[in-house]
Amino acid sequence: MEKGMEIPENGNTPTLTAKKLSKSFGPVKALDQVSCRIGGSSIFGLIGSNGAGKSTFLRLAAGVYKPTSGRMLYQGQPVYENAPAKQKIQFVSDQPYFHFDTLKKMSKFNRSLYLGWDQALYEELMQIFPLGEADRLDRMSRGMQRQAAVLLAIASNPKLLLMDEAFDGLDPVMRQNLKRVLARQVTDRQLTVLIASQNLRELEDFCDHVGLLHEGGLLFVEELDKLRLSIVKVQAAFPEPVSESQLRGLGLNILQFHARGSLVEILARSSEEEIRKTLAELHPLLLDVLPLSLEEVFIYELSLKSYAVSDLLA
Repeated sequence: MEKGMEIPENGNTPTLTAKKLSKSFGPVKALDQVSCRIGGSSIFGLIGSNGAGKSTFLRLAAGVYKPTSGRMLYQGQPVYENAPAKQKIQFVSDQPYFHFDTLKKMSKFNRSLYLGWDQALYEELMQIFPLGEADRLDRMSRGMQRQAAVLLAIASNPKLLLMDEAFDGLDPVMRQNLKRVLARQVTDRQLTVLIASQNLRELEDFCDHVGLLHEGGLLFVEELDKLRLSIVKVQAAFPEPVSESQLRGLGLNILQFHARGSLVEILARSSEEEIRKTLAELHPLLLDVLPLSLEEVFIYELSLKSYAVSDLLA
């Protein structure tokens, strides 16, 4: 059975397309019939627990792995063994590997390898990330190695940037710096960014779309703004006690309902404007619409699909 769904894209041709994509390692099936489309000039977050298939998906997108079955396409062409496509794709793995021992040597290597290398951008990024060109990469901290790998990838001027646990090992200041750099590249250079992570909180103020990968299949894909506006949490007090059935009678799609006397807490699939207008009919004494975190929204959405949330989200 095919597991996947379409991700809206900007423009006519999606940057990255998976068609019934499967990848097995011996008897272990890492990805199973995944189909999706990821568009240009966007940041897509791919979340899931350990072993969900996130790293495998990225390596297929980078052309490191060959699909067992199905297809992984970059701008309509297979990625694997496609040298022109790989000129436009950069992959930053969860454990960066460097061919040479210093950033200066690595930048020279990338400059010779990638036709789109932007020396001015490299020098600008060197001012943002506090790294020494002559410092030995193998003696840097994990966070500094990640900064070096990201710097080299962005300076290579890709059209598709794949990042596995992009913020792991970075301090809060460097995380914000990286987010700003990536957002600017998306805006200025129409970069497409695909980030795999276990940490939904890192992605919720940053991504345009987010998808949940579990046991090799995409369970959930949605535009973040649409997702955030789809469910609201309300605390309200009324002159007289109200029941869940009474609220449903007003047309509310209630996901959860708790009442203590005249005070109620409601979780509903609705916009803030709609629920305020509906509850105004009951003349509330108090009405607060509370923001939901992206993690809370996912939990409620997945619970409706009868998944054990503790098995899906780290």
